[in-house]
Amino acid sequence: MKRVAIGVIGTGFWGENQVRVLRQSRMADLVAICDTNEKRAREIGTKYAVPWYTDLDKFLRVSRLEAVTVCTPTQTHLKVGLLAIESGKNLLVEKPMTGEERAADRLVSSARKAGVKLLVGFIERFNPGVRAVKKMLTQKIVGDVIIATGRRVARWPIRIGDVGVVKDTAIHDIDAMRYLLEEEVSAVFAQTGSLRKHSYEDYAEIMLRFKEGTTGFIDANWLTPRKVRTLIITGSDATINLDYITQDITLEDSKRLVKPYTPWAEPLRLELENFVTTIINDTKESPSGDDALRAIRVCDAALKSGKTKTLLTMAN
Repeated sequence: MKRVAIGVIGTGFWGENQVRVLRQSRMADLVAICDTNEKRAREIGTKYAVPWYTDLDKFLRVSRLEAVTVCTPTQTHLKVGLLAIESGKNLLVEKPMTGEERAADRLVSSARKAGVKLLVGFIERFNPGVRAVKKMLTQKIVGDVIIATGRRVARWPIRIGDVGVVKDTAIHDIDAMRYLLEEEVSAVFAQTGSLRKHSYEDYAEIMLRFKEGTTGFIDANWLTPRKVRTLIITGSDATINLDYITQDITLEDSKRLVKPYTPWAEPLRLELENFVTTIINDTKESPSGDDALRAIRVCDAALKSGKTKTLLTMAN
């Protein structure tokens, strides 16, 4: 089997997780890592026995390198992504793909023009629980989907980024709902705010209206003492409850409650395997840059709605 020579840009908390998984991969050769912080680059390079760089240009010229993952701060994604694309590298960019719609559109257009693969880190698509829910919805087990409710809450993260809770956290639920329902968002209403002295929102209550009539509710915050990641699908015939963390599912109707068994697997490993096989088999990207762009548009609408206290319609 062909192996893909891959590198990781940005070796913070999530970047190190990618290094760990790729170092163990049977489908990829981790040939280099890059971080502007020399101490961190050396530490991770030594820990995982992989060549490390602090200069991105030199990193992108590493022999054999054909794909990269971008785990740098959000506001650097456009610059780093464009440099990778100009170097002819396939890339997986962590969510949010960019902080702004215009930058996302530029990244998508540039990758398409260069003929390289561009995928985005919507990791919940690779959660075995989500895939099981997707199969149930395809089989119409719950009947018609009426409501999808996502809750993604925790205390203020140790990793303080350059986006708020909407683009850092709620964006996962926006993409998961688009993926599961196979519908686009037609309208958004949100309540957002911040209880801490920083530039970004730390809580958001978002209501989504989908084109086929399904309603989505998202509760996202950095205020809740205990980490919760759940999804409830309410249908005309039954209800599905999913815990994203444990990957446990319950299916309940008026007569019974069952717990379908889904073997646990690490979503990050599945996500990176998907990236590698997309390159090897030259298949269509999923989740794609366009998926990221659509999710960012919904996030922007939620943030605008939160400020204006108005319902915003989406142009698709």
